[in-house]
Order: sequence, then structure tokens, then C-alpha cells
Amino acid sequence: MEPVSSNFEIEVVNQPAALAPAMEQLSCWLDGRQVAPAAVYLAKLALEELVTNCIKFAYDDEAEHLIQLQIEITPGGMTLVVEDDGHPFNPLEQAEPDLDRPIEERPIGGLGLHLLRNLSDRMEYAWKGGRNRVTLHKKATA
Repeated sequence: MEPVSSNFEIEVVNQPAALAPAMEQLSCWLDGRQVAPAAVYLAKLALEELVTNCIKFAYDDEAEHLIQLQIEITPGGMTLVVEDDGHPFNPLEQAEPDLDRPIEERPIGGLGLHLLRNLSDRMEYAWKGGRNRVTLHKKATA
């Protein structure tokens, strides 16, 4: 049976405590869909990595900002979009981590973005209207 098209949207406030409830909502939503395990993993990793990076690095002020996550599941795949109004940040321009170096010699950071780039079938970035927009695509049918 082909999966039916379905959409999920959530806004996450830029506070670390907001991440766990958002992950719970995403997990519950994904559980009710016919989505390949690799796409489920990618969606959860994207929420964890991209939203955490926004919370930690995107803002210079203490104001409340909303980070938007949108997922569309269709019979052909999954499209996931994360948007924020933080500093311009293109994850595609970040250097790949040196995986040949011993782990104790590697700088902290960069592995999450590396995983997102390699686990998605396609990753795109756009800066438009004062907003970052990262889009991930993955074949998602189970």
C-alpha cells in the first residue's frame, strides 16, 4: 500500500528545554506514517542537529525566536525544511570533518552536519528575506 501524502509543522522556541517536547511530537507523528527507517532517522537527526545549532549559535540576543520545522511525506519521498531568523549560516559551506584523525585530536563539532549531508539524498540552503532555509530530501517510502 502506498503511503498517503502527509505534512507536519512545528515551531520550536530557541530554548534548549523546547527540544525534547518537539522531538516527542515529531516521533509520535512519524510513528503513524509509512516512512522508511532511514528517513525517520534523518528527520530526528535534522531536528536535533539543526535546531540545536540555531539555539546555540544563531542569535546574539536573549529574545524569543521561533525555529520552524516542516516535513512533507509523499509516496515518492520526504522533504524536510528548517527555517530560522538567525545569522546567515550555510551548512553546505562548512568543511568536512577530518575523519582520518584520531578522535581525541579532532575539533568539537561538524559531525552532525556531515551526517545530514551524507544521509540525505539532497541538501539545499537558501538565505531569503532575512531567513535561513535548509531543505533535506530523502526517499521515504517504506
